[in-house]
Amino acid sequence: MLSSSKTTMRDHTKWFRVFCVLLSALIVLVIVLIVGALVPWWLTRQPTFGAPVTGQSILVIQGHGGWVNRVSFSSDGTHIASAGGAPDVAVKMWNSKTGELLRTLISHKYDVYSVAYSQDSHYLVSGGHDKTLKVWNSESGQLVRTIEELEQHVRDAEFSPDGLHIASADGIGVRMWNAATGQEEVKLRGEQGPTLRIAFSPDGQRLAAARIDGTACVWNTATGEQLLVFRGHNERVCDVTFSPDGKRVATACWDHSVKVWDAITGQEIVTFTGHRAPVSAVAFSPDGKHLASGGDDKIVRIWNVSDAREVLAFSGHAGNIRSVAFSPDGKRLASCGEDKTIRIWKVRD
Repeated sequence: MLSSSKTTMRDHTKWFRVFCVLLSALIVLVIVLIVGALVPWWLTRQPTFGAPVTGQSILVIQGHGGWVNRVSFSSDGTHIASAGGAPDVAVKMWNSKTGELLRTLISHKYDVYSVAYSQDSHYLVSGGHDKTLKVWNSESGQLVRTIEELEQHVRDAEFSPDGLHIASADGIGVRMWNAATGQEEVKLRGEQGPTLRIAFSPDGQRLAAARIDGTACVWNTATGEQLLVFRGHNERVCDVTFSPDGKRVATACWDHSVKVWDAITGQEIVTFTGHRAPVSAVAFSPDGKHLASGGDDKIVRIWNVSDAREVLAFSGHAGNIRSVAFSPDGKRLASCGEDKTIRIWKVRD
């Protein structure tokens, strides 16, 4: 009786092992089938997250000792100015074709966050962690003026298109200055708050600001009246720019998106999704047909404005991208970032 029971148990054990083997085989088969179905789907879906990386930088400029926070082309496209963080805390000027260092402008005490050319490229304005604005003669490299009446770190500074005014952005908000005297001018009314980037409209009559609270604003530069507040992002807005015709505003945000808005009505027109990390920089091409963006995924992306389609993506930066700028002819794009480099990309022939 005992022998028969042991035989039955052995039979049950044998069949249990067979069952386990068959079940394991079935599970493996199911996994193979699922993977076989998902891989082609994933490969075809990939472009919705971002176009294949299709370009390499045609020039890599190295020379800053720390992060490169901002880059700006001269009006003829021959020069580039860049703003550097510690340890060099300097504005540098470069030949945009060869990468040759032309000048190093030193006066800021701490990190330089912004630099921009005047419309005629005769002057540069820079702002930084030392709570000052500095105006430079770009041809001689001489410091022309320092504006010290600021209470917060200067995150951005821009010349008005006519070169008569300077706008600055800091932890309090946005201020306007007379470029010749350094005196504060129009008081901007309405909502204010910590601001990261600013941009004049092409005619200089409006000023847009990207703010930490997730909004972007537009003011009338003559009266100081607040015209628009763009609401739609879920995180801090890191950059803002007008289209060349002044009819649209683009914003870049930590919520991984870029948005384009109607600059007259404030209505959202389109959202560009493709970045997989916060977006810190955005720029319109000179013809207004394309947008460039960059951020913490270390990819520079080029988009068609008309259909929100990503047409180019450039890989090369080893750190987060802080700024992007098209050359005046739209053929090249400059980017800079936390890897201490400036990269020049070929956008078109």
